[in-house]
Amino acid sequence: MNKLKNNAELAWAAYGYFHFTNKSFHEDSPTRKNETIALVDILNIEYKDYGVAQTIQLGQSTKQIIIGTLDGDFTPNQAKRFFKKYDLLIHQPNTEKGFSVGLFEELIC
Repeated sequence: MNKLKNNAELAWAAYGYFHFTNKSFHEDSPTRKNETIALVDILNIEYKDYGVAQTIQLGQSTKQIIIGTLDGDFTPNQAKRFFKKYDLLIHQPNTEKGFSVGLFEELIC
């Protein structure tokens, strides 16, 4: 049963938007304004629909634009446990044809 749960979580996590890692939460986010997005945040349902920001230079000022939204479905504890057990090796965001993949390695505890 545990193996089934682990495989289901791996399949589920493979669809994470990991290309948003190290980007920032948008300044209009309900919480975590302008904070850096970590791997665990991407899977965390508490941040579902939060804007992901990129800062652009406009003359002498800067502006944040939303480049996407988070779409995690793991509970906060589930997301933390997942990344204590697995490391993300490679992430390929969606291609033009809609292909994406995440490759994880099980950590030795």
